[in-house]
Amino acid sequence: MKLKTTLALALCGVLASAAGAFAIPMSPAVATKEPWVDTKPGLDAVDGKDPSRLTAGDTLALDARLGHASIAKNSRGETFLFAQVAASDDKSTGGSAIAAAPMNLALVIDRSGSMKGDRIANAMNAAVGAIERLRDGDSVTVVAFDSSAQVVVPPTRVSSSSRASMEAAVRNIRLGGDTCISCGMLEGMQQLAQTSLSGDRVNRMILLSDGATNSGIKDVPGLRAMANRMTSKGVTISTIGVDVDFDEKVMAALAAEGNGRHYFVANSSGLPAVFSQEFDDILASVAKEAELAIELAPGVEVAEVFDRSFRREGSKIIVPFGTFSAKQEKTVLIKLRVPADREGSQPVADVKLAYRDLLKKTDGSATGNLSLVIRSDGSEQKELDPFVAARVERSRTASTLTEANKLFEAGRIGEARAKLAARKVELKKTETESLAFAKAAPTTAPRRAAKSLDRDFEDQLGAVAAADKNFAPPPPPARPSGGSFGPGAPVAAAPAASVSPQSREGKASVRLNQQSASEFGF
Repeated sequence: MKLKTTLALALCGVLASAAGAFAIPMSPAVATKEPWVDTKPGLDAVDGKDPSRLTAGDTLALDARLGHASIAKNSRGETFLFAQVAASDDKSTGGSAIAAAPMNLALVIDRSGSMKGDRIANAMNAAVGAIERLRDGDSVTVVAFDSSAQVVVPPTRVSSSSRASMEAAVRNIRLGGDTCISCGMLEGMQQLAQTSLSGDRVNRMILLSDGATNSGIKDVPGLRAMANRMTSKGVTISTIGVDVDFDEKVMAALAAEGNGRHYFVANSSGLPAVFSQEFDDILASVAKEAELAIELAPGVEVAEVFDRSFRREGSKIIVPFGTFSAKQEKTVLIKLRVPADREGSQPVADVKLAYRDLLKKTDGSATGNLSLVIRSDGSEQKELDPFVAARVERSRTASTLTEANKLFEAGRIGEARAKLAARKVELKKTETESLAFAKAAPTTAPRRAAKSLDRDFEDQLGAVAAADKNFAPPPPPARPSGGSFGPGAPVAAAPAASVSPQSREGKASVRLNQQSASEFGF
């Protein structure tokens, strides 16, 4: 695959992160409603409610549902709990416009030797552009790092008189030596804590690097633990990997732990667009410090929590979601084992979403409980709720992209492509089953859903197809026209070699797959 194709795909990936299901959709959810989705919740014969699903909330809308409304008696009792939290797109209350919360921003920029040339120049231009977009009264700090960290701009309130000096300081960044990502992040966190802003501010860190960390904390668990501590203090972390030689696993892990986005920018000239997207996101913030607490009923056990970090507090699973911008959506998927030794109603979990409402300047919450029915007459629900099934497949698709990357980097390209091919078959099968089930038994879509059920599967299939295409050998050159026999006849072209994992194209494909995997798990 030619490099320009890779770059085009990378740009599409950045745009998708701005407008896809796991970021800020460009159209209201009502436009994506399938004709087979019911407009009313499913009804229980006893109290008029579906006990396996709950909807609640205002600024942040909570939709939580179980994979099965009923299961068989004496079965393994396995099901899923899927929760989606979606932010309102209304930036007003009571008919009055709401001023955006002040921003407390740390720009943490790699200045190691590999950033020479256009990379550091474009990074400085993007940082200057960010400062220009800040509003008077916001606070910004800029930290540059190589093997150690340097405070380029201490926490400074933005004003007409301070912008010029901050921009001059950024343009004065000079290249250094090795790469210590943890050094830059720790210094950035310390500077964020020194801001003069108080009250309902939005704390955000944007980390930019083009290389693998080779100094300070280098292991992924250690870096995740560091990001977790920052998240617990209300900081959202987004990461930008520039060019093709950064460690996508580290950068994606930091963004996942920090409840932010991970971007791949194949060419540093694309940095301004990414910074612009992040600023649009921050300026549209409607809630912060969001946490979902899931208290399990007696006997209910957790088999797995997919894609997101969490903590246990007794029988509670607590999932931090952090800050939400308008129309943003975040999800969590949990596999459960439910007691199935007696017939009748079986409580599963009490669910509570708590957050700081930046529109109403109050604490917000949404609560409810979930249960299912144990049946012994063979009438239990055998298929997964289609929206739960789609979310299960997103997690599996993300895992497949990550596993295919590992195989490709190890030179096992055929195995990587075989894994992608198997994922395509599985996806198509689940898509057919889920759409058929949705048509036969209309189900209410999650409130403020960012995309339709069929679009969800299409996006996953598209990512798998793109990964396979990028790993495949380029097509052979066209054979020249003319006779096929005799002296001077054209010689059949040898089979083209697969793209090399060490080539620029191969590295770009791996980073693009990781960005897609991060989005599917968001």
